[in-house]
Amino acid sequence: KGMEGWRFTLQAPSYTAVMTYLDDAAVREEIWRANATRATSGKFDNRENLCRILQLRHEKAVLLGFRDFADFALADRMAKTGDRARDFLQELKRQTAAHFARENQGLRAFRGELDGNERLNPWDVGYYAEKQRQALYDFDEEALRPYFPLDRVVSGLFEITRRLFGVRVSEQDGAPVWDPRTRYYAIRDEDGALLGCFYADWFPRENKRGGAWMESLITGVDGAGGFQPHVGTVCGNLTPPVGGEPALLTHREVETIFHEFGHLLHHCLSRVELRTLAGTNVAWDFVELPSQIMENWCWEREALDLFARHYQTGEMVPDELYQKMKRARTYRGANSQMRQLGLGTVDFALHAGYSPEAEPDVVAYSRRILGEFSPVELPEEYAGIASFTHLFADPVGYAAGYYSYKWAEVLDADAFTQFRANGVFDRATGRRFREMVLSRGDGADPAELYRAFMGRDPDPAALMERLGLVDA
Repeated sequence: KGMEGWRFTLQAPSYTAVMTYLDDAAVREEIWRANATRATSGKFDNRENLCRILQLRHEKAVLLGFRDFADFALADRMAKTGDRARDFLQELKRQTAAHFARENQGLRAFRGELDGNERLNPWDVGYYAEKQRQALYDFDEEALRPYFPLDRVVSGLFEITRRLFGVRVSEQDGAPVWDPRTRYYAIRDEDGALLGCFYADWFPRENKRGGAWMESLITGVDGAGGFQPHVGTVCGNLTPPVGGEPALLTHREVETIFHEFGHLLHHCLSRVELRTLAGTNVAWDFVELPSQIMENWCWEREALDLFARHYQTGEMVPDELYQKMKRARTYRGANSQMRQLGLGTVDFALHAGYSPEAEPDVVAYSRRILGEFSPVELPEEYAGIASFTHLFADPVGYAAGYYSYKWAEVLDADAFTQFRANGVFDRATGRRFREMVLSRGDGADPAELYRAFMGRDPDPAALMERLGLVDA
């Protein structure tokens, strides 16, 4: 930009680093407030748009014979009704609440011990949480970065995919790309048959939206004329190369790559006859199972040893550092869970009960609900709902469906117990998951597919244990 000094943005790699590590509280506050008030001023003010979208969605649902948009959206999903999904969230909230209170009291006390002030503002939570995590576990997440150069992470992911599902991924030259750093790959089955191709676009740009996602460009079908391969993209906003060094990722960014690649596998391994039933065209509360289950391999020593090597020395992650990472995994697990439960709860409140006549200020209404799930009091100007693209950037998207992330977490934690029991690279278990989940699209009821793989209905106990939310 032709200016001296450091430039911070609201893009995730920059924003998260500031909230976690920047000592200057005034700058943290400035950036937090900028992020919290996006899409609430000038020509980018979304508040009237939100109300209009909610109104039209409700009218549409009523015209089609449903009580509200939540019941309309969930009619063909695993939860079936808004009431059942809300009950699911409320039960997890009940099981999490005491742990949530203890975590937040502990963080306030920790700050009090450091500087004599127990008060926490929203822009303080991430900063002091990281200091507390380092104090409790002697673990600095930044110490892992040198072990996660992007190219090695990606190659390790492809090797894990080969071992589990019997497919090979290779980079292909000559494909047209929209950015020089975009890569193009082919996915082939064990017999060499082409299953699909995909683009990988990992780094932030000013002309690129935030977040991470998978997009299906061409959905192939298995029809009378033979199999037509799929084409898709995986996109992210990961830490880019800096100062001549390779792109060195946080462990969370590694999880993001595995997550989005899980969606891509769901797309590219699909073998159904109708495009509308193929790949990720499944019930919204089932679609995150293939993506979220892939994140589990980012925590397994056997898997990490395939790719987590120091970019300068080739050294594997030292066991002491790995054990610290494992112990710190459940740190503030209740806060992580409550954040997701809060977003799911406000989603249902907006799509199954919100009345603009009774609550004309949709931002204040949403803030009041989210405040029940926040570790600190939210300032009056907090307007995160105005830029909540999951709910409002698509005709349906995650509207009345954000609970799906937590629903799928229950599924993925439970399903991974099969891999844990049989071996994290067990080909037979991987083959069953491919055949009964990844290849089936929406060719059968997702509850039936899950039971076919597990032999029973999902059990939330595995998730609570994974989050460290089980009383000893």
